[in-house]
Amino acid sequence: MPVSMKGIPRKLVETIVENNGNDPSRWNQELRDLFDTTIEPELCSTPISGKVDKFLNPDFHYYWAFDRAERHERVEELRYAGWEFATTNDVKMCAESSVVSRKKEKQSRDGGEGFSDEIRSGDRRLMKLPMNVWRKHKKAQNMAAWQQTYPQAFGTNGQQMDAASLIPGFRTEIMDPAAIEQTRQRATSTNSVMAKER
Repeated sequence: MPVSMKGIPRKLVETIVENNGNDPSRWNQELRDLFDTTIEPELCSTPISGKVDKFLNPDFHYYWAFDRAERHERVEELRYAGWEFATTNDVKMCAESSVVSRKKEKQSRDGGEGFSDEIRSGDRRLMKLPMNVWRKHKKAQNMAAWQQTYPQAFGTNGQQMDAASLIPGFRTEIMDPAAIEQTRQRATSTNSVMAKER
């Protein structure tokens, strides 16, 4: 059995040797298989419900939306925001049971017998949004998070704020490190706000 520890963190190797000994032939079978270079890792479990085998149309972002039989509010809200139902021309599913109501008279890119625009996994329905719209959405979320982390990151004109934006009309200048150090050295407990607060 050829064993290789290549690419495994040194600390993990030390822990394995400490717990199981230095001789791989005395390790349990599962641990030996983990480091056996002749065994290729390959899953053989059945695909979970709703697993996409292949994305045939990479121009969209996909999302499983909650869609119960008697309540379609979430799906309708997403459709209003620009989402559409994903089809068998967009994705190939691992399990055919996820594809509902194939229309045999219309061809499909996923290789199945007919087209369907209803891909489900329980109470969820697969929806899609054009990638450029998705990127705009993510950028808006990231900018909002940035503004929460660093308040006032952008001014009222949409430009990135600088020191002059914080105090309009107040003269600002850039100081070199030597000037900053000199200012710090002049600070005493009588003229320092921090010292007075303590």
